[in-house]
Amino acid sequence: MTVEEKLDLIEQVLCVESNTLTESTSLEDIPQWDSLSILNLQIELTVINPGVSFDALRECKTAGDICVLL
Repeated sequence: MTVEEKLDLIEQVLCVESNTLTESTSLEDIPQWDSLSILNLQIELTVINPGVSFDALRECKTAGDICVLL
């Protein structure tokens, strides 16, 4: 899976407009970034990487950090 595909998946789960996230996008700048969206993202990402935990996602600071988890 490419970085672009990972970012697209994150955008879809967070209901963010397509092609707006980059690896350096700060998650705190995304209004939708909250505990519920982290949980939703964890559910979606476990299909790709079953080891992704809620705590690991919560520690992420950028969209690139999430991509690394995948």
